[in-house]
Amino acid sequence: MESALAGVRILDLTRALGGPYGSMLMGDLGAEVIKIEVPGSRVEATGVFSHKGQDVYFMSINRNKKSLVLDLKREEGRSVFFDLVKVSDVVLDNFRPGVAERLGIDYESLKRENPRIIGCSITGFGSKGPYRDMPAYDLVIQALSGAMSITGEPGRPPVRSGIAVADEGAGLFAAFALSSALYSRERTGLGQRIDTSLLDAMMSLLAYDASIYFSSGEVPGPVGSGHRTITPYRAYQVRDGYIVIAALGKFDNVCAALGLGELVIDPRFDSPVKLRENREELDAILEETLLTRNASEWLEALRQTDVPCAPVNTLEGAFSDPQVLSRD
Repeated sequence: MESALAGVRILDLTRALGGPYGSMLMGDLGAEVIKIEVPGSRVEATGVFSHKGQDVYFMSINRNKKSLVLDLKREEGRSVFFDLVKVSDVVLDNFRPGVAERLGIDYESLKRENPRIIGCSITGFGSKGPYRDMPAYDLVIQALSGAMSITGEPGRPPVRSGIAVADEGAGLFAAFALSSALYSRERTGLGQRIDTSLLDAMMSLLAYDASIYFSSGEVPGPVGSGHRTITPYRAYQVRDGYIVIAALGKFDNVCAALGLGELVIDPRFDSPVKLRENREELDAILEETLLTRNASEWLEALRQTDVPCAPVNTLEGAFSDPQVLSRD
């Protein structure tokens, strides 16, 4: 898979909104990615966001890329850009709708230079609709999509996902669409235009929460680290931190690991429906027990009974985890 896209050349005009992330993933698969930068766009970074004077955010989404500075507002810059279009496979941008047309580098212009070119635009809201010209960032899309309303603890203010899931989700969808378009071109010989957005990505990622809403008519709220229909399935405090237990169909195993075998036949918890109905009572019992030992002890006991579980790691813990290290 590392060289699956060898021979593919991508011209990356993006600076944010998931675009750099998507082209980086394709670079990981062997594509040659040429990042077209705006004159003066890079500035020296300082403090925790810098490494040897470079911006660490920029570095985190632009590995495996070459760099070329072009002023696309000038004829000389556009001439060099179109020379590259003729020998490239993909042009990826994250301009607001209408900007590429004003610069004279919209898809129709690209196609005249290279009928096989694939154009992909990632915007905040897409190329049509009442919000098409509005500015957007990850936070705005997480809010608008409803994702923030189902994130966090019940009764607390809305919470943004700690990961830029709208940005990165849009990049993933773009990479998937571009790979599909490249495959289609192998059969047809023709390029195509891809139009996607952060909002498109987030609406798709709502997945089963959207299905529950459509099927029941009930507007879901936040459930913290828990799950709407499964229990035990959440983060629990232990003596030295937190662990998660995801016991789908394995309540008996959890009880065995925690030394609470009597709960299996307790009439409050003897069916999946009753587990959901009485989850607060159950969680109180589990937490009281879990607070008596450290995370490592409970994780060992739970894994011995085949219960899916994990520590709630910091990034330091995640990057030193033996499984993460074994996967490079």
